[in-house]
Amino acid sequence: MTILDPWPGARLPNQAATGAWCALSRAITARGGDLAALSRELRETGVSYGLNFARTPPASDADHNYVVTIHHARTFRLRYCGVGGWAPGEEVPWATDPTAATEDYVVLNGPGVGRSTVLGYGHFAGPPEVTLFTDVPTRWVTSVNGQPIGVHGLRVLTDSALSDDERSKLTKLRRP
Repeated sequence: MTILDPWPGARLPNQAATGAWCALSRAITARGGDLAALSRELRETGVSYGLNFARTPPASDADHNYVVTIHHARTFRLRYCGVGGWAPGEEVPWATDPTAATEDYVVLNGPGVGRSTVLGYGHFAGPPEVTLFTDVPTRWVTSVNGQPIGVHGLRVLTDSALSDDERSKLTKLRRP
């Protein structure tokens, strides 16, 4: 579960979310601040810079039901700051109780964008989803199709395990 074409400056979770936040803020502004339009686009196009997850059970895809746990996840209302663009607003307890979420929100794992290595956007254009602009390390996946992850439960793609075709396809994602 890797971002196929990360936004420039947005190679998370290995650095602060600042670059990804700037790109997300610009994407919202480019749609005239219409959060529903951005949410629909994220859902319908399967953007290459984000990973969409159903926010709560039941799974939207019974064949690929991954449970992803982001440690220290925090949720913040999304607010417009005028000329300054968009910013996370006050913190809300929706990370621990996603059923209470009533509006679009930002997911971080720190007290602010500059101190977070995770960036996500919770949205409601259709079933509630969270789009992560963060690669999902295998250690974040806690179960697949209802089964806990064992030592040999996931294929981890190391450079030596990649086929020539996979190596070519994933070139821009491979990290030194």
